[in-house]
Amino acid sequence: MGSEGERRARPSSAPRFGGRQLVLVGANHRTCSLDERERLLRRATYARLRRAGGPSPPWEDLVLLATCNRIEAYAVTPRPRQAERAVRSALGTPEESKGIYVLSGTEAAAHLLRVASGLDSLAQGETQIAAQVRRAPSQRPKSWRRPEDLAVLFDRAAHAASRIRRSADLTGSEVSASHAALRFIEASVHLPRPTVALLGTGKMARIAAASLRGRARIFVANRDPERAREVARALGGRGAGLDALDQILEQADIVLAATASRKPLLTAPRLRRIVARRDGRPLWIVDLGFPRNIAPTCRGLRGVTLVDIDGLAPWGAQPLPPAALARAEAHLRSEAERLVALLRPSAAEEIASLRKNAEEIRRREVEEALARLPGLTDADRAVVDKLAARLVNRFLHGPTELLRSSPEEIRAELVQGLLRGIGGEAR
Repeated sequence: MGSEGERRARPSSAPRFGGRQLVLVGANHRTCSLDERERLLRRATYARLRRAGGPSPPWEDLVLLATCNRIEAYAVTPRPRQAERAVRSALGTPEESKGIYVLSGTEAAAHLLRVASGLDSLAQGETQIAAQVRRAPSQRPKSWRRPEDLAVLFDRAAHAASRIRRSADLTGSEVSASHAALRFIEASVHLPRPTVALLGTGKMARIAAASLRGRARIFVANRDPERAREVARALGGRGAGLDALDQILEQADIVLAATASRKPLLTAPRLRRIVARRDGRPLWIVDLGFPRNIAPTCRGLRGVTLVDIDGLAPWGAQPLPPAALARAEAHLRSEAERLVALLRPSAAEEIASLRKNAEEIRRREVEEALARLPGLTDADRAVVDKLAARLVNRFLHGPTELLRSSPEEIRAELVQGLLRGIGGEAR
């Protein structure tokens, strides 16, 4: 197989159902630089895709998946070439762009499974990406048309991720960009009890800082000072708002930056002023943000070692042994065939009907239950709602799998029976 940048969709040979095809247009850490991915991130918006698609978009369903390692658009379309051109137009990437890959059919589904299982990540086998895949369809704007096709497909891919990792013997491994950052720090910083400044309170930052608890003095800085103090208490450190950032960085030996800021928190001029007050002490900065939290021009400052998400590659997990990779690929390929089969219109529509009716019943029952419990707090009400959603999803898993595996000619009858059983009506 050629490099990912050379792979192309072949609409004539890819599996189609009712004239529809799964198409993927994207770029990742293997095909383009962090600078280029940040440029694509700025352009990868549903507003731009809506304009590029025009009044009659060439897709029936479309989802953007943007993570620190990739920018990808997945489409279900009866017009694959037009869909590809529209996505390229939105991203500003002409056909000759070497960093863009285009996949279709089972190749696109297999790629999504590699992403969800962490096999396509810089830290191979990471587990956090599965949740990002599961959430991606729900992050579309409310005004965006939301068919069930890709929502079901992404959920199934995220669900299959753990099985694929198990087939590659990746369960239990501490694999993520945060763990790569820790390995970099352990290899590079040789101080008995360093001072660590944590910028941001997200999961990536907390994972990294938690492993340093007891071995370092920890400061947490966040836009919300109270949230910073809450996270700091859990880590045995101190928290403050971003207005105290300069003072915190004057004391720090190590900075772990992982905020959701769309612009750099630290520019070279600002960091230069801070460094001048540090009496020549070295400063190690690990920027886990995407887009980057630290301006790359800070790398040239005296005494500053700056490593971004791509620079952590040498400290990521080692590539899988060939035998483990072969097992994962075999599992992944068979699962990809099942994912593509989900795009059969009859199966998708019948499953959507079942889930829509179940959701309406769930919402009605939750509202009636909450009306009888007026003393609940908002947090308690949210727990009840989430519990009901989880139970419905668990109860529907078996019937949904039954529908997917049943012959097409009996699916409608199965749906009618299931809906009668839960008190709903086919739509």
